[in-house]
Amino acid sequence: MLLDEPMLSDVSRLFRALGDNSRLRLLRVLLEAGQPMSQKALAEATGLTQANASKHLIQLAGAGLVTREPQGNLVLFSPVTPLVTSVCAIVCTQVADRIKGIYESLA
Repeated sequence: MLLDEPMLSDVSRLFRALGDNSRLRLLRVLLEAGQPMSQKALAEATGLTQANASKHLIQLAGAGLVTREPQGNLVLFSPVTPLVTSVCAIVCTQVADRIKGIYESLA
């Protein structure tokens, strides 16, 4: 599949969003929770400040990796599945294979 310029921009935004350790921690916590979580709960679970968690959650939502569900005074966040689980599985498998190859070459 060839990507046109607007699609390249969207793909680039998605990969930029995945290129930050704090955002990856937020996604991991959301995936492990298996239910929507508030910004405050996510900040506490990841050790981020609420302001920092908010900044990262906005970027994740903008990249289409999380959804926002207003509930009264709260906004609950959920990972977009199967996108997030599929991308994480592909990347984690690649990293594990690369590390395994490095260790095998040292033996």
